[in-house]
Amino acid sequence: MARKHLAANDADGKPRIIAKQETRGQEPGRSDIPAKKIGIVLPSLREAPNLERLIPSIEAIFARHGIDGHIFVIDDDSRDGTDGIVRGFAREFRNITYVQRTGKHGLGSAYRLGFTHALRAGMDIVFEMDADFSHRPLYIPLFLECMDRTRADLVIGSRYCVRGGTDGWPLKRRLISLVANILTQFALGINQTRDMTSGFRAYTARALRSIDYEALETNGYAWQIETLYKSRMQGHAINEIPIIFHERNTGESKLGTRDIFEFITFLFHAILFRVKQLRISRERKQW
Repeated sequence: MARKHLAANDADGKPRIIAKQETRGQEPGRSDIPAKKIGIVLPSLREAPNLERLIPSIEAIFARHGIDGHIFVIDDDSRDGTDGIVRGFAREFRNITYVQRTGKHGLGSAYRLGFTHALRAGMDIVFEMDADFSHRPLYIPLFLECMDRTRADLVIGSRYCVRGGTDGWPLKRRLISLVANILTQFALGINQTRDMTSGFRAYTARALRSIDYEALETNGYAWQIETLYKSRMQGHAINEIPIIFHERNTGESKLGTRDIFEFITFLFHAILFRVKQLRISRERKQW
């Protein structure tokens, strides 16, 4: 069966279909992958068992598709053996940058630092990717193929577009995630993107620089919606490809009360900003 990818939207705001791919999870061939430098940023906090599987899986995709790739692991002082595991892989593969920080600094902070390392290393495309193996590396070539074919600035791995989904989530978590996406779409006034909170993404270097990521205010899981919002405001072409998000097999979720509070606060301020902009627009029309 064929699957459809959603691209940037037409002038009327409706998503247009830009291409078809074969059955879910199939990777393009080596010749379909653009010759660019690819960076994968992995924020880590007590993810040693998952990194032990994830890193060699990413390296296998790099080798299979001839991808000039580099992995950037930003670790918040994990005491679970992460240091030894990552340094061991770094000696083996020679394309891994490992940054071990003191204390817990948060997801947004890790991505800011990882992006800086990636851009300084000359990466052309930079990925966000969870370190818990929920995001499967087999999708990396599909991101790159979509980005090259559609000239997108940002490609999002979507759980909510056609043929996307989740594996291992209970009904309660699926409902919470769906409601969070709907609230985010309403708060930001963005209905063209199906998955607003996905953490599996690929940015062009130009897009990252243009959103001034180092100045972003969020630090938890609201980071995903702030970066998407900034990208939309910059007029970036944003596409989605379907992915299956797999529930972690080991370790624990790092989502905390502070992250939830930050998420709600960000949406509240976004709604206030939208109301203000609508009021200004209405007043200008009256003039």
